[in-house]
Amino acid sequence: MKILKTVTAGLMLAATPLLAQAEGMSYSYLDLGYVETDIDGVGPKADGFAARGSVGIADNFFVFAEYADQSVSVVDFKQYAVGLGGHFGLSDNLDLVGRAGWAKAEASGFGASFDDDGYLVSVGLRSRLGANVELEGSAIHTDFGDNSDDTALAVGARYHFNKNFAVGAEYQHGDDASSILAGVRLSF
Repeated sequence: MKILKTVTAGLMLAATPLLAQAEGMSYSYLDLGYVETDIDGVGPKADGFAARGSVGIADNFFVFAEYADQSVSVVDFKQYAVGLGGHFGLSDNLDLVGRAGWAKAEASGFGASFDDDGYLVSVGLRSRLGANVELEGSAIHTDFGDNSDDTALAVGARYHFNKNFAVGAEYQHGDDASSILAGVRLSF
């Protein structure tokens, strides 16, 4: 976990001289991709489809939604989140980003099911390096009350082919699981 924090901080510091060359970032987008999750102490990895999006409202705010549908063997997992976020420019191309919202998790299989909801909060940095490269790093806390809570660190990178289309990947490591998301972003 300390290595992940050090690498993220190093990437952000190394990118500082390049920030003046970058374009602004859109907070209106749709991400579609493949997600794979390794749950600590559980056999094979779960994998499936993920979609998430954001729509910018006002100057510094956005609404967001996330959905993931994964399975392993005969067990299905679904996760949802919706909420409100804000961003504050620390420089022309480095934003401090915060989010808060409602989260829901469902699991079913072997004749049993789990369904719970709670909240999530996150804080992080988002930076555009030059015209094509974007980096993100954040800490995300999800709380489902008495059943579970999790704090995760996430790092991601995207390559923008133009202002509307990018490919990227994100790695997230939490208390009980780690996941990788790879996909495309359509900005509008």
